[in-house]
Amino acid sequence: MNKKNTGLMGLILTVLVVTLIVSQTHANAELTLNMDKSVIPIDTFYKGNTLNITGSVDSGHDVVVKITSPRENESFMVKEKSVHLFWLNKYKLKVSQVNDTYMLFSSNNIDDILSAEERAKYSLGYDAVGKRVEITGNDKDQLFREFIKVKESGKLYVVSGTSVVLKPSGAGKSRYSVTVNFPYQVPIGSYNVNVFAVKDGVVSQRATGAVKIKEVGMVRDLSDMAMTHGGLYGVLAVLIALVAGYVVTPAIAAVKKVFVVFITLPKMVFSNGNGHLSQVSVLKESTKAEE
Repeated sequence: MNKKNTGLMGLILTVLVVTLIVSQTHANAELTLNMDKSVIPIDTFYKGNTLNITGSVDSGHDVVVKITSPRENESFMVKEKSVHLFWLNKYKLKVSQVNDTYMLFSSNNIDDILSAEERAKYSLGYDAVGKRVEITGNDKDQLFREFIKVKESGKLYVVSGTSVVLKPSGAGKSRYSVTVNFPYQVPIGSYNVNVFAVKDGVVSQRATGAVKIKEVGMVRDLSDMAMTHGGLYGVLAVLIALVAGYVVTPAIAAVKKVFVVFITLPKMVFSNGNGHLSQVSVLKESTKAEE
């Protein structure tokens, strides 16, 4: 009986040790994700912000960071230039199941480190995005390229193949980092942050997070007022415009007067009308006259 108990205890201890070793190995191989902020506030003087993303990954891996807004349907007016050089609306372009904001950063070119199947699976790169979206029109490829141009011009779509920095950190690990610029054009809302560890052309690990862009302070109060008290917001906007007009207009006039004085005063002081007498010579003549 004692021998059986001893054997059973030995088996249990062996299983526990193996489980601990496997768990520790898995923990050491875990891809981590850290962000210096979870909320990007939009205040009165907001001109954009940055998000620093860091983490740890096994050595020998590439890292891909993707930041996206939720998928939605969008419409755009396609314009063309007429014979009179005016831009006229040609037709409406509808794009379905597309991200309003799409930012992709990687330690190497995305096409070089991932197979086409993996890129399509995780929607990494413009080609993968183009295969997923639905666009009205005959020439889908051309329309999608125009769509990308519009998004890139608004700084809402970014693909950068060398933005993620990898540095060895010891113990078979590397530390990755990337600084993401959020321009002021990026709308408020929640954004998904996905980090992929890539090796041998496939995604081996994935870590997820989220960042939120939201209004704070006076900007939020005015936005809430516009939504809940539209009439009051309209009256307030008119009053602010009137006050600004009464204050700004005289201020501009005063600045113009000061500017004119600074321009004309040197000419009056340093010239006698012929443009040859200096201030020093004028002072000398005054002294002689007094003598």
